[in-house]
Parts: sequence; C-alpha cells; structure tokens
Amino acid sequence: MNDDVKERDALERAYAGRIVLFGELHDHSYSGGTSDGKCSLDMWKKEMPVLKMDFAAILDHRQVRHMYLDEWDDSLFVCGTEPGTSITDSGAEVPNLHYNMLFPNRGALETILSAFPEFEFAGGREGHFTYPRFTTERFGQLIDAVRAHGGFFVIPHPKQIMASQNPLDYWFRDFTGIEVFYMDLNTKETEQNYELWMQLLAKGKRVWACAGGDLHNHPGTGALTTLYARKRCIPSFFPYLRAGDFSCGNVGIRMLMGQTRMGGVCSYDDQRLVLAVGDFHDSVLYENHHYHVELWNDREMVFRAPLDPLRMNYFAVDTDPSAGFYRAEVWDEDRRYRTDTVGYRIAIGNPIWRKGWKP
Repeated sequence: MNDDVKERDALERAYAGRIVLFGELHDHSYSGGTSDGKCSLDMWKKEMPVLKMDFAAILDHRQVRHMYLDEWDDSLFVCGTEPGTSITDSGAEVPNLHYNMLFPNRGALETILSAFPEFEFAGGREGHFTYPRFTTERFGQLIDAVRAHGGFFVIPHPKQIMASQNPLDYWFRDFTGIEVFYMDLNTKETEQNYELWMQLLAKGKRVWACAGGDLHNHPGTGALTTLYARKRCIPSFFPYLRAGDFSCGNVGIRMLMGQTRMGGVCSYDDQRLVLAVGDFHDSVLYENHHYHVELWNDREMVFRAPLDPLRMNYFAVDTDPSAGFYRAEVWDEDRRYRTDTVGYRIAIGNPIWRKGWKP
C-alpha cells in the first residue's frame, strides 16, 4: 500500500469542483396533521448551523403537508416521506418494514403517491395517504418508479421492524440503500443492521450503506451522511446519492478505481484503487484520539493504516482481480462500543464492485 501522486491527482480530478457536506437522511418534524415529530422546522433551521449540518431529509408520516409549510426551506430540507408496509408474500416471521422515499422536489413524491392508487393519496397541501400492503413484485415496482422519477430509496432500521433469519427478505432491488448506522454510530441497532449489510454483500447484493438518526426530537449528529457535491443545493445531492457515492457516517471517504467512483461497478483488470479519507465532522473529532482506516474486500481486510484527522489522507493499492468488491471503514480507536470492544467505526464507504462478480 502506498500513496501514488498520479493516482491521487486522478482521484482529485474525478471529484473536482465538489465540496464536502454533512447532513441527515432520516428525520421528522412537528408539522401537525399525522406527523409525530416534536421539533418544528424553525427549530431545525436554528439548530442545523450550530451542529454544522448542511441538509436534513424531513420524512414525516402519512402526509406531505410539511413540505408546504411557510417554514420549509428548499435549501436545507430534502423532500420525502417514510411510509410503512407489510409484504404479503414474504417469508419473514414478521414481514413488516418501513421505507424512505427521498426526492429532489415535492412534485416527484406526489407523482409517485398518485401513480400508486394503493396509497389513496388525497392530494393538496395536506396530502394524506395510507400505508398499503404490497406483494414483493408490486413493492419492486414502487422502487423502480421512485428511481425513474429521480428519487432515492432506503430501507430504514431494517432489523428493528422486520423479523427474519433470511437476509434476502430485506432485499428488493440492487442500488438502493439500507440503513446501517441507526440513531447513533454506537447502538445495538447499528450492530444488528451492520451485520445484515454484511450478509447481503456476501450474497452478492449491491446495496449501499446509509445512516439515519430518525430524529423526532431535537436535531443531532449521531448518524450523519457525508457527501461531496458541486454546490450546497438539494437537487445537486441526488446524482451522488443515487450512485452510492457518499459516506455512511461522519467522515468523508472518496474512492476511485479507473474512472469508477465509490458505489459503482467496473472491471478490476490491471486497475489500482485510490482512497482518500478526511473532512472529519466536529462530532467525531477529539483531541489526542487515534484513528485508522480499514480497506476490505469480500473475503478479508486488505490493509489498516493510521489517519491524521486534520488533513486529507491518501492511499493507493493494487487490486486482486478475483475480489468481488472493495470498501473502506474509518475507526476511532479511543472510544468504546456498548460492549468492551475498544474503538468503533465512525464512517463506512460504499463499495466498488467488480463487474460480473457473483459469490
């Protein structure tokens, strides 16, 4: 493993013109009607600069009225909602789940709710809808429609709603998200969801690790998303979310193999991987703490290297042409898990998969 200047420059060219942004992909507000958040949108707007958060997805339940309030700010808030369902033909012991639908504008969400009569969408500024049950096929059609209308689809807190020993019961489409960091980087729920993500990756599923605080009270920084976008403008985030080119967690991770960035698929033939880690959010930056990065493929850890949290750290590595994917994790060695394990992960980079790989 070494830092190659030419490969570092190639990575910077691939991410040229993009700035680091921190935010939340799963939140709620007090917007009246059927919302169950306790924090107003005005409170969100007041607290976000203090917390150094650039965006928050407000996904109130069973309605779209939060996006029509005077307090709504299109420069800060991501449009969307968090419905629930039961998958009628699932093999799961408890076949229930929630799902987050995020969009660059409210019109796209309303188009989806109207296109699926199962929602019984009322339309208008209140825009109430029900939580329909779906077959696996119909639920897949909903995911496809969300993506076709420019949206981003995530299964939030998967192990906390559905109960199944079969990880495939939680998977419906590749190139969608599953919430790994839930509420905080260091919770039993996060441990459960991380293990599920590992199982899905081992089965060859191309799903992206996501983070979400599911905040119903005051804003916080327990489980951020870090992405690099061209400007602080909500629609500009979506090409990177929809490509999996973002970090699950509170540290910036960028990765490149040839011309393929994090979250993508490419041939591994004679290509090296270059990795950049930096832009630590203040919430995980502690004086005198020690940090390291781990690079994993589908079989094992490839390397582990210390990080300087105050600068951008670059690495380059030869790739194994038989590997299924490569992904990175960032660890704080001086904080403890809920258990006695020393250190815990504070960011996860999404994989770059090898084209045609099957486990």
